[in-house]
Amino acid sequence: MIKRIISSLLVILLVVGVSLPTYATLVSNEQHLAIQSFIEEARRISRTPGISVAVVVGDETYFFSTGVANRETGTLADENTLWDIGSSTKAFTSLGILYLEERGLLSLDDSVADHLPWLALEYSGQPVDMQEVRLYHFLHHISGLPMDDGAETGSLRQSVENMAAVGLVSLPGERFIYANVNTNILGLVIEAVSGQSYEDFMVGHILHPIGMMDTFANRERAIATGRRAQGHVTQFIFFTMQSDISNEGANAYMPAGYIVSSTRDMARWMEVQLGLATDIPEIFHTIVPRSHEAGRSIAEPDGSFYAAGWIVSEDQGFVEHGGTTLGFGSNVFLFPEEQIGITVFSNLSGAHGTQSRPAGNIKDILDGNLNQSYSMLWTFQHLDVMFTVMTVLGIALAALFILLGLRRRKQNERHPFTKKRIALIAFWIVIALAMGIPFLLFPWLTLIIERIYSLLTMIVALVLLFGSIAWYVAFPNRKRG
Repeated sequence: MIKRIISSLLVILLVVGVSLPTYATLVSNEQHLAIQSFIEEARRISRTPGISVAVVVGDETYFFSTGVANRETGTLADENTLWDIGSSTKAFTSLGILYLEERGLLSLDDSVADHLPWLALEYSGQPVDMQEVRLYHFLHHISGLPMDDGAETGSLRQSVENMAAVGLVSLPGERFIYANVNTNILGLVIEAVSGQSYEDFMVGHILHPIGMMDTFANRERAIATGRRAQGHVTQFIFFTMQSDISNEGANAYMPAGYIVSSTRDMARWMEVQLGLATDIPEIFHTIVPRSHEAGRSIAEPDGSFYAAGWIVSEDQGFVEHGGTTLGFGSNVFLFPEEQIGITVFSNLSGAHGTQSRPAGNIKDILDGNLNQSYSMLWTFQHLDVMFTVMTVLGIALAALFILLGLRRRKQNERHPFTKKRIALIAFWIVIALAMGIPFLLFPWLTLIIERIYSLLTMIVALVLLFGSIAWYVAFPNRKRG
């Protein structure tokens, strides 16, 4: 009898042990409410129109949303809303390169000249031997190409040619420098090797085969669904305004940062990355783990590495990548050992830290720390505060110096210009002109179209300020005798 009871208990324990997940505790009602409360607080404090979150815990998926996807239509944000995912795109493009390598169509040791013979780079004014520049240099962002702002327009090839003309800031393999152009070059390699457009290749060989049917490598197609969120930027501290990059700009940087997806599809992406998706082609079971390996990347001071479109910890226990485009912010956090994945999207230029901190707070909630408070990071929103304050101070001080200069002009006798006065006037005029150089050289029309008004007004305010100082200096402080 005792043996029968023990045997029954062992069977029960075995069944329970097999059926219960070994990776993590599923999300409780308290955790669910805490996550929803936290993202609502984040949206309120940051004045973000909408936030959408996907959480994968083992074989369970949870979606959280708050706010609106589009203020004009009043459409609420949800798991089917489409968002620009920014530099989280790099993981998709990099996986495409590993896919081609696994198919035997290229090798990461290939010279870039084997696939893009027209590409030429210089270092310190001297041509670089392109036979020595390998594909893995671009995959791991150790090519020596400088950081770029992702604001180009035109074709993908034109964006690469424009950055290549700038030249390298270090020799390939010497330094890690995160630059969009590296991934754009990989996008061109995909086109050259596959004989397809970047969009057709990604849809036919990566996105659809792994079940991401609601993810787009073409911005126009995403917009045509009517479900794409409207991007926003912070303006003058208290306001958020609609803002969006042009289709030309998105096309020029598609492989580096302009795939469009939903949190529902990103939940599927995280399942693939965590090895939880079994209904995918076998090739992905090989290349996805490889995309998390540091390979030939160079360690950062914090011990992390840049793998194939992912930032990974030394032990690969933490894998992540975020992104910001004009009007949007994103982040994907993966914890492979715990089989946890978190994606956060927002439609406010990443200005409130949706690229990292909220995802970290959500992970803390999953770890049992339910009381999480939202706080902003030093990002575009803080820069807007700085630009706005400098605008107000610049205009106020400019008005003050103009008034003081007028007062001096009325009270003082006319005096000949001395060399010292001329030098001082010239000095402040030069400073004023120097403040205006960014306005002249920067594509200020883009500033207006993209509604980055606080930066624009700051430049104008500084020009006025130093010009008014020159006006003030022009009149000596001498009263009539």
